[in-house]
Amino acid sequence: MYTNGTTTISGKRIVVDGRVILNPTEQMLADAGWQKVIPAEPSEEELAAMQRAAEVEELKMQLAETNDKALEYAEGWISAEDYAPIKAERQAIRDRINELEEEP
Repeated sequence: MYTNGTTTISGKRIVVDGRVILNPTEQMLADAGWQKVIPAEPSEEELAAMQRAAEVEELKMQLAETNDKALEYAEGWISAEDYAPIKAERQAIRDRINELEEEP
């Protein structure tokens, strides 16, 4: 990403003196007054939030993997005894998701 102070561009296309330049070099961008934007490193809080979000997504995927068993139980295809360990696992996953989503 590049900026000229008011506009930000990707740097794949610039217009210089009415000419369109595709894939300009670093020097062409500098000569046209564009400066490279260096993204800020995420803070520890932002990193922690990203890790929590990733864990929540992983847990939701694990929960989705057992949806078919929940349906089979609901429709009477498997017994309560056979479903009990799956039910406990699903509840543990939901509890962990809730914990993560409550954290700041």
